[in-house]
Amino acid sequence: MIYCKRIISTVLCGVLVLCMAACKGTTSNGLMQDASPSTSALALYTYNGDKVCRMFIFDSDTTQSILDELDAVKTTEAERWSLDDITLPIYGLEIGSTDGTGILAAWSNGYWISQDEAVYSFDFDFTGLEQDYSWSDGDEFSSFAVFPCARILSQNESGWNGTLLTPAIELSPPSGITMTLEAWEDDAVTVNIINESGAEWSYGEYYSLQVLLDGMWYEIPAVPGNWGFNDIAYIIQDGEKQDKTFHLTMYGNLPAGVYRLVVENLSVESIVAA
Repeated sequence: MIYCKRIISTVLCGVLVLCMAACKGTTSNGLMQDASPSTSALALYTYNGDKVCRMFIFDSDTTQSILDELDAVKTTEAERWSLDDITLPIYGLEIGSTDGTGILAAWSNGYWISQDEAVYSFDFDFTGLEQDYSWSDGDEFSSFAVFPCARILSQNESGWNGTLLTPAIELSPPSGITMTLEAWEDDAVTVNIINESGAEWSYGEYYSLQVLLDGMWYEIPAVPGNWGFNDIAYIIQDGEKQDKTFHLTMYGNLPAGVYRLVVENLSVESIVAA
């Protein structure tokens, strides 16, 4: 009987040790588990309703410390989150990932919004994060379109939320240059550019897409992804015309509405059906 009691006591002690070890462990939500602080900087974005500010931390150890803080936050998936739950300020995070792409996330009013459109309750002091660390190389943007997950924060099943869209700058078309629409398809827009300016004219691959809401044009954010434009110039001699196709992949599926594609202050418009 004494021998049996010793076995039971030993087992109970083992179970107690395991429970204590488990309690000392940290909770991992896995939201930033693929981040790669050794190969990329961590960017923190803030938006207060006026401008987007961006700052960086380049030190990998400091970045890892921040990632550990974020990883330890207990999360649950939000069931009824909507764009109406967004309040200012909004915070955003961007960092390279182990697969060479990147991780984007936004935070507002206690909610973490992932680039895959999943939303979680996330109780974290982002104001403290901004103040407690030495962020560097700060810059500002006038457009909310550059914000991490901006597309998710400005579009839902009902269409566009103009509250977070940035009004487009008034266009000033170059003299003697015209651009007309050849074809507007789901994933590409083909235009014809004519140079009657009396001199050589050039443009690049960069373009933007805008939507008309209540009589005003707004800039549209791209869907989350690793997007960019080749730094190349297309030259049109005086008296020549040129067809050019701009692919819309980075803008994904568009809600029904009136849109315009803008290239070097030139634009073409089209109605996109539901």
